[in-house]
Amino acid sequence: MRNSLMLLQTTSNSHSGRRGFSPLLLLDLHVHTTRGSGDSSLRPEELVEEAIRLGLAGVCLTEHTYSWTDDEIERVVGETGIRLFRALEVETDAGHALVIGENGYHSDMRNFALLGERASKSGAAIVLAHPFRYLHAPGPQRCILTAKAGVEPGDVKGASEISFLQHAHALEVVNGATPDTDNKFALDVATILGYPSTGGSDAHSMHGLASGVTEVDGDPRNPAELAEIIRAGGVKAGVDLHVGRLRFMDTQGRETILDHDAQTSS
Repeated sequence: MRNSLMLLQTTSNSHSGRRGFSPLLLLDLHVHTTRGSGDSSLRPEELVEEAIRLGLAGVCLTEHTYSWTDDEIERVVGETGIRLFRALEVETDAGHALVIGENGYHSDMRNFALLGERASKSGAAIVLAHPFRYLHAPGPQRCILTAKAGVEPGDVKGASEISFLQHAHALEVVNGATPDTDNKFALDVATILGYPSTGGSDAHSMHGLASGVTEVDGDPRNPAELAEIIRAGGVKAGVDLHVGRLRFMDTQGRETILDHDAQTSS
């Protein structure tokens, strides 16, 4: 049984210029486990088993309060071949951000502009997570990005001009725990800006893992390599791998549909 999924895509990849059949490396870029997120019930061992079953090549461990060590990752991975990437989900004044390529939390990360400065020096990648979640919510629950900027919920152009966005290297346009309308708004904003897009399940349990995925144009083996690819724009969001009907979202807003059997034998 293969422990990572290499799909064959028959359409061109806009961010890399490749055409024809090409292998796709698929990661769930947004997952929480019991190791570092108090609101998660997903044990690391369960995560590895389910990721392999679904055909993921790897997962980003975007914990709320904890940064995994290399030794911990090696123990969980064992001989499975799955790739686990250490990452962080940080609560900032611009909303939540996935930070890939930093080894731990720092006090200045809560300021999104300062986080951007830190990333420019360290080479880390910043992905705005579910950037327009609660777009239509009333009062204090409303999306922090649009509320702070005074942008109305339906104003895609206005949202694309929010200054905070300049500090992000990609936008998460598929989040498995976010309403489709809010994800679509993020996709529209990313399309206007020409930003790279990512997908992640935001899983806190086994349910929904790989509902959002990211196609990675490269072969990253550690967080620094993954961050470099994201910063270069070599990522693209996908949705519904977990139900066997994978669709990709490119920067032109089109969708590529791939049906597959995740239980692929070698």
